[in-house]
Amino acid sequence: MENILDALAIYGYSNLEDRIEFELDGVIEKEIAPAYCNENFELCVSCMDYTSLKVTDTEKSIMTFVSELLKKLKKNTLPDVASVCVFPRFTSLVKENLVGTQIKTTVVGACFPAAQTFLDVKLAECKAAIAAGADEVDVVISVGDVLERNYEKVYKELVAIREACAGVILKVILETGELKTIESVFNASLIGAYAGADFIKTSTGKVPVNATPETVYVICEALRQFHAQTGKMVGIKVAGGITKIQNAIRYLTIVKHILGEQWLTPAYFRIGTSQLLEDVLKEMKTVKING
Repeated sequence: MENILDALAIYGYSNLEDRIEFELDGVIEKEIAPAYCNENFELCVSCMDYTSLKVTDTEKSIMTFVSELLKKLKKNTLPDVASVCVFPRFTSLVKENLVGTQIKTTVVGACFPAAQTFLDVKLAECKAAIAAGADEVDVVISVGDVLERNYEKVYKELVAIREACAGVILKVILETGELKTIESVFNASLIGAYAGADFIKTSTGKVPVNATPETVYVICEALRQFHAQTGKMVGIKVAGGITKIQNAIRYLTIVKHILGEQWLTPAYFRIGTSQLLEDVLKEMKTVKING
C-alpha cells in the first residue's frame, strides 16, 4: 500500500464535533426508544464477546465462567454469544469447553493491555494463542505513537501483527479514553482498517474512560468513509463498562445510524462485556410484562 499518510489525507473529520453533538442529542436519541425491544436485546446477546480478564482468573474460575454462561443461554433460550474472551493461557481450556456450540474463542494478545513490549514478543504471543486454538485475537494499538502522530510506525506494527494472525479475526483496540481527541480516534481507526483489522475496538476496559457515544460515533464515521473509499466493511467493537442494556442499545443505534443495518450482525458488531447478560435477562422480563 502507499504511505499511510497519503491514505489518511483523503479522509476528513473537520466538521465532526458539531455533527456529533447535534446527532447524539437529537436524531440518534429519538431512534433509541423504538430500538429498545426484545429482538434487539437478543441481537446484543448474539454480538457479545463475553469476557473475563481479571488478574485473579484461574483455570477453575474460567471453567465456571464458561459453564454458567452456557447454562444461562440454555435456560433462557437465548442465542449463542459471539465469543468468550480470555487471557491467552486459557485459550485451549475455553476452546474445549465450547465444543458443541457456535461460540468462538477470543483472546487478548500482543501483551494486553499496555502493549509496551518488543514487537517480537507481541507476535510470539499472538502465534502461540492461535496455535492453542484462538479464533479471534484482540490487540492494543501503540497508543503513545498515535498521540505523537507516528502513524507509519503504528501502521507497520499492525501489519506485522495482522500477518502473525493470518486466518483469524483481528480486533485492534484504540484505547479511546487515552487518545482523547477526534483526530486521534479517527486516524487510529483508519490505520487499523488499512492494516487489515477485522474490527476496530474502543477500549481495554482497564483505564478510567472506556467506550463513550462520542468516540463510537467517530470510529463509525471513519469506518463509513473507509467503506466508501475501499468497498471494505470493517466491524466495530464497543467495550469497557457496558453493564446495562440501555447503553448497548444506544451503541447499536449509533452503529445503525452511521454505518447501516448491514453492520448489525456479529460479523461486524461486537460488545465486549462481563456483566451485560444479567441486565439483558432482567429487561427482557420487564419488557415482556409491560408489553
